[in-house]
Amino acid sequence: MTRRLTLITLLITAVLTRAQQLPDPHFENWSESFKDEPQLRDWHGSNVSQIGLKFLFMHSQPGRTGKCAYVWNAKVGALGITAVGPGYFALGDPWQYIKGLSVNSTTAGTTAGIKWTHRPDTMAVWIKRTGPDTDKEDFNIIYYAWAGESKGSKYKNKVGKMTVTERVNEESDVRLMTDGNEFGVDQKARQVAEGWHRARAKYDRWTQIKVPIYYCSNERPQMCNVIFSAGNYPAFRANTGLYEGNDLYVDDVELIYSSKIDKLLINGVAWKAFDPNSAKEQRVRIADLKIERLDDLKIEGVRGVGTLTNTKGQKASFVGRKLDSKEMTVLPGELNGKPWVITVKAEDGSSAHTYKLKIER
Repeated sequence: MTRRLTLITLLITAVLTRAQQLPDPHFENWSESFKDEPQLRDWHGSNVSQIGLKFLFMHSQPGRTGKCAYVWNAKVGALGITAVGPGYFALGDPWQYIKGLSVNSTTAGTTAGIKWTHRPDTMAVWIKRTGPDTDKEDFNIIYYAWAGESKGSKYKNKVGKMTVTERVNEESDVRLMTDGNEFGVDQKARQVAEGWHRARAKYDRWTQIKVPIYYCSNERPQMCNVIFSAGNYPAFRANTGLYEGNDLYVDDVELIYSSKIDKLLINGVAWKAFDPNSAKEQRVRIADLKIERLDDLKIEGVRGVGTLTNTKGQKASFVGRKLDSKEMTVLPGELNGKPWVITVKAEDGSSAHTYKLKIER
């Protein structure tokens, strides 16, 4: 009976862990088609259909394990009018828009994503990045999550001016802290989290990139989107700074859930001496806590604190999120005696971490 219960527990844990990963994380399900080439079912490439022509940006290639997704920057156009388009793919829906036959009105982006309530701490992914101009152009790996719904109607076009087109949950309308819509948003969503890695680098061999995910509120998200871009999209709105032939191979993306605390709050104030990596007793003087009774002691954990440089070169600060009662418990101790024991569990149950706080006179 005990062995059977253990097996059931393991199965439940495995299902829980899988439920908090992205769909088709190894990019094996090529069950759709575009221009007679296979396409991923759960992820969407920046493929373009214009005036009866189709331009393909996402391909299936041999991967680190099985297959992988491959995108590259390529020239698109017709009637003698061409431009380099960005190679990227996303959980959401890449879009392009041109008003009439005015090439200058061209704009593009990504809308929507998937329903999502989880709060990972890191996104790890294996990539290769090659091309003739990798030193001139950033590649981008992006995770963001939000609640509510955004609506926008004005977007930056090819010449930096405004093109009118209505979109719901457009990337630049959600990521206001880092890649915000320069022309404003009609209805704002509430961004919850963001992870963003960009670099002008070349990787001839499979290399794992780990992207920390930062939080700007305690709210649980309702949706998320992930974007893998071979070039400067989305930072340049897919219009400038793009180099033909720069590419990106992507395989084996994984969300990692932490059981550590970034910042410890004691009665709402960050304890600066806290060591998030220590399993030893950490000592604090009661005089430093500025409380009259130990019964007034309130201990909270914060995770996902960090900063990113936005598209304007400014610092965007993420305050993190407070851990809830399912993730963190505090067992009270005694003054000059047994320590307060803080137990932290990863959201997906994959790990746990214990801190000991000894309070002394």
